[in-house]
Amino acid sequence: MSPETPGGEFDRIRLVWTDLNGVPRGTSLPADEYEHALAEGIGFANGVTEFTLEPGLVEDPAHPPQAGDMLAHPDPESLVPLSWDDGVGLVFSDLADVSGTPQRLCARSVLQRVLGEYDDLGYTPMVGLEPEFSLLADGDVPFNERTSYDVDALDRASTLIGEWTEAMEVAGYSVGGVHQESQPGQYEMNIAYADPLTTADGIVLFRHALKSVSRRHGYTATMMPRPHSGEDANGMHFHLSLWDAAGETNRFAGSERHLEFPTGQRPPDAGLSADALGFVGGLVEHMQALTAVCNPTVNSYKRLIPGLWAPCNTAWGPDNRSVNLRIPPELGPATRVEFRSPDSAANPYLALAATLAAGLDGIRNDIDPPEPTTGNAYEETHPRLPRTLWAAVDHFEDDDVLREALGETLVDQYVKIKREEFDRSQHHVSEWERDEYRDEF
Repeated sequence: MSPETPGGEFDRIRLVWTDLNGVPRGTSLPADEYEHALAEGIGFANGVTEFTLEPGLVEDPAHPPQAGDMLAHPDPESLVPLSWDDGVGLVFSDLADVSGTPQRLCARSVLQRVLGEYDDLGYTPMVGLEPEFSLLADGDVPFNERTSYDVDALDRASTLIGEWTEAMEVAGYSVGGVHQESQPGQYEMNIAYADPLTTADGIVLFRHALKSVSRRHGYTATMMPRPHSGEDANGMHFHLSLWDAAGETNRFAGSERHLEFPTGQRPPDAGLSADALGFVGGLVEHMQALTAVCNPTVNSYKRLIPGLWAPCNTAWGPDNRSVNLRIPPELGPATRVEFRSPDSAANPYLALAATLAAGLDGIRNDIDPPEPTTGNAYEETHPRLPRTLWAAVDHFEDDDVLREALGETLVDQYVKIKREEFDRSQHHVSEWERDEYRDEF
């Protein structure tokens, strides 16, 4: 292949999509097969989209063995080089049936469908994400013993940070701050604002890069929500805003409601628009159901408890880190909503699609949010998020707005996968349970 041929600068190309859990799947193609993949797609068994984390197929899958193939269609705009693997590129793909109909369990396609609804109304959503993760040495030992924003932790991980950053920047992403989080071995990397599809692709790429680069240095990196019984808990805050079709005017900026910020705001006379209030109202309205996709594992619910600086309520408020929906003090063109409960295990396509669908419902139906709080939301009487994955999935299954936005089949199969995951967890007894009960009864 010549350099002018699509993919011609690579020797091999990884064609990637995610299953419903957000686990990347795909194949490695010789570069000279890429043109064929662009024209025709690459065929796979439909069932691989609904693998469980066990792994294996969910019981009673939507796509059993007799259901035929799907095709993975590469999105040429997403083709990027892998900095850690010379001559290899990676391209994200959308899934379709052989007939050309979008595959019902393709979360990337679902996100694009939701974005199309925003586009029809003249909105351009933007999102920035803050993934947190834990770096481990010798199995489960934290990489360091440092804590929040410790500069020595940056020195110790300097080579790794450089290679994580290079992996994203070579692929065209802008990386903001990287810092030591609150617990030993825990880091956060901020990925700059972009459109939701580009951002979701970037999170999948970052997970791949993070694990691959760390492994080459003899370390393990995990985005498991709570990998230890200590206080570390890996969140992935969403910073969300809406812009006009040209991307020039922030539609969340306004002066219709002035919030009292604890230490002031910039500019001092700014407020939130009706669109921003409706968006917040929609997220609060659907928060219980959103938890199933934003906090998608049994382990996720060991993070959503008071004391870990992770929100466990539906409250919102100005520059308040005890609430779930925080309004940062930078308003005007920088106005945004920080959604704080999502964790780093979330399928970014599915979580963003559901979140944006909930916000759009709030805008369309003028859903008023409750009064904002400036107090400690942990100590107030706000509705609590579900305490378990099973409870969250019940809310998700019954949410008609999200069911319509994401598709009946996707919701039903996601519910099956997550209930099976919860059931598997019930067969395992923890060390805490033995210590708590064994000698007492």
